[in-house]
Amino acid sequence: MALVLHYHPLSSYCWKVLIALHEKGLPFELRTVDLGDPGERSAFAALWPTAKIPLLQDGDCYIPETSIQIEHLDLHH
Repeated sequence: MALVLHYHPLSSYCWKVLIALHEKGLPFELRTVDLGDPGERSAFAALWPTAKIPLLQDGDCYIPETSIQIEHLDLHH
């Protein structure tokens, strides 16, 4: 299962999840989301209707909200 973090580098909420991923030494892919670009925003909203970042993708599972993402990493990785 590949981990993908949909994020924006200026979001401190994204940093929290990045820290957890690095602390655990987990391999993951970063996908920068530009919510100012209408095309990118609609593509991201297709993954997560609220279009809020960060969004952690673990295989076919999409996990919203920073605290839940970190808890997911603790429980499953």
